[in-house]
Amino acid sequence: MIVPWLTFIAVGLITYAGFLKLAARILRYGVLWKSSFLFASIMLIAVIVNHVLVFSQPIAIRIGNCVLLLLGLVILGGWFFSGRGTNRRGAVVGWSGGLRLMALTFAMMIAVAFAVVVPVQIFLSNHLSTPP
Repeated sequence: MIVPWLTFIAVGLITYAGFLKLAARILRYGVLWKSSFLFASIMLIAVIVNHVLVFSQPIAIRIGNCVLLLLGLVILGGWFFSGRGTNRRGAVVGWSGGLRLMALTFAMMIAVAFAVVVPVQIFLSNHLSTPP
């Protein structure tokens, strides 16, 4: 029972830290791996606590809560990386740079998730549906 959870945590941390570093590279910002993994840990804890708290709620409330969580994580990440991220000249990126970094990170994660989920759903619906 503990191995799947540890695998989920490890994959989540590595994936988010990797997306964060990739977004920083695209924006030509400098972000340390230590800061990336620290924020990934904070984010993973927030997501797990959110899912535990709204587990028995109706789906509409869960979706609304997840949207608010995403907005909160973007704002928290903007604050977190406003002092920890640097631009190409070595200056601190500030709030706007931190928000830009978070927005690009989450946009890339959502784009990759849709690029993986949609073909899998199509494949499964074509191959696992019951014959008429």
